[in-house]
Amino acid sequence: MSKKYLYIIIGILILIIVGFATHETTTTLIMKKKENGTTVDFGILKKKNILSKNYSFKYINQMHDTLKVYGVLDGCDCTASKVKEGLYSKNDTIIVETNYNPNKYKDKGLIVKQIFLVTNKTISKYDTIYPFTLKGIVE
Repeated sequence: MSKKYLYIIIGILILIIVGFATHETTTTLIMKKKENGTTVDFGILKKKNILSKNYSFKYINQMHDTLKVYGVLDGCDCTASKVKEGLYSKNDTIIVETNYNPNKYKDKGLIVKQIFLVTNKTISKYDTIYPFTLKGIVE
């Protein structure tokens, strides 16, 4: 085997390892009465190593007997989020999947992105939307 192929195999293995290290993360949050949203810190994201960062929030509805979820609003085009719309009973889990693309607008340095869960109930100071924030440092 030539050195060229050996270097290619090593490069592919490094990319696979980096991919597993930056794979989707999940956190579970309990919806309770509070004034501010939830902030998740991605830490340091190296743009040359990843194209995007996925994150899944699992909200547990402990505030309302029934909660109607209409959707999710992204604060900018560099995040793409989705949620299953519909009625959620008390103690049901609402999963919000978010994808952040640091290359969309050439982000660099400290970033702060907001995403909003749109519902039919007043669950925060923002009325019928539950805010959460993604932050980190993009290098």
